Amino acid sequence: DVSRPRVRRLAENLARAGSGREHPVVADARQPPVRQVEAVLLDAPCLGTGTFARHPDARGRVRPEALASLVRHQEELLEQVAGAVAPGGLLLYSTCSLEPEENEQQVARFLARHPEFHRERPDTFPPALLSVEGDLMILPQRDQMDGAFAARLRRDP
Repeated sequence: DVSRPRVRRLAENLARAGSGREHPVVADARQPPVRQVEAVLLDAPCLGTGTFARHPDARGRVRPEALASLVRHQEELLEQVAGAVAPGGLLLYSTCSLEPEENEQQVARFLARHPEFHRERPDTFPPALLSVEGDLMILPQRDQMDGAFAARLRRDP
């Protein structure tokens, strides 16, 4: 993330969760690290439609042209970080959007361009939270929380 406060919050949350393997860094995903890493989390900028139930005023701030612009930006970020994932490594792509263009369709386009990656179905989530493709799909109306999407994309060894 490019935001130092957000990275600090992430590090604090990881520490509270008892995690010790992650090393959040303040960085721009358009300039990935020089060496490849075991895992990359790309929490992509998105329309944020998964948070509209909690922030109804945000609906009025979404411009029609914003979706196409964000989809292009997400695609650019995915292209950049893909090269940073080591063979056998994991790319976790997430949004707080409910829009298929930012989620399932974005992942499908990425996989079509990158045959060296494949979807990996998580085994730690209840099946009810997984889409047909095996991606995490939290729906506010069903799950009583902010909506979210996440896809585990494993690079072949």
